[in-house]
Amino acid sequence: MVLLVPELTFLTGLSDLRSNSRMLKEVMWEMIQSPQQHYQRLTGLLRRIRDTPDASRELERWGLCLDTDIYRTQGHILPGERINLRHCSFLPAEDLGWHREVTKEAPIAVISINSWLLIYPKRLQHLAKDLLAAMRSSCGSMGMQVGQPAVQELRDDRIETYVRSIQSSLGSQDKVQLLLCIIPSGRDDVYRAIKKLCCVQTPVPSQVINAQSLMGHPGKIRSVVQKVLLQINCKLGGQLWGVDIPL
Repeated sequence: MVLLVPELTFLTGLSDLRSNSRMLKEVMWEMIQSPQQHYQRLTGLLRRIRDTPDASRELERWGLCLDTDIYRTQGHILPGERINLRHCSFLPAEDLGWHREVTKEAPIAVISINSWLLIYPKRLQHLAKDLLAAMRSSCGSMGMQVGQPAVQELRDDRIETYVRSIQSSLGSQDKVQLLLCIIPSGRDDVYRAIKKLCCVQTPVPSQVINAQSLMGHPGKIRSVVQKVLLQINCKLGGQLWGVDIPL
């Protein structure tokens, strides 16, 4: 038993934010502020300390003095790195992302997906249909080939049902490149069981997709599927992009 003195402890971390969208939004706003916003908040704090007599006296008692501005130094700005794909190269945009470019051009090395399994519970069959359609429509522009999967529709979404179906499907197939599973939202237990089976007990590259990410307008689903295809290509040994590394 560990006994903690309440006056010397404080709670860290946050509860599950997914069930509280408002709190999640506020936390994300705090995390992704710009450097200018961080600077303004720091200088604002310094001014508040300076203008609060109690705080100033406490610092004086400690023999401390805070400047009203943070320390400034000259930073070194690195040049932008050129991103190389198979047939073209480019400099990233200001946000340093290149998702748009890499989904319209062929990666450096692409692995065709010919022998793969798609497993999902029956109640999510409409999402599986949308997923397959989006994969077929997106793979061409990315230089990938996606064949018809062996489909296994589950009667329920229990862990045992997923595990038994995966073991049976892998045992009946000669060579499986990839296992792709759709799981219900909020089922981390199913995710862990699938990954344990595919990484430890019966090694095979696997991709698990949360049903929530496939819900919404077609543009959102297409964006999710493009990212999934890039992940799958890496897991199968493909190479997405490179940078110039001088001698």
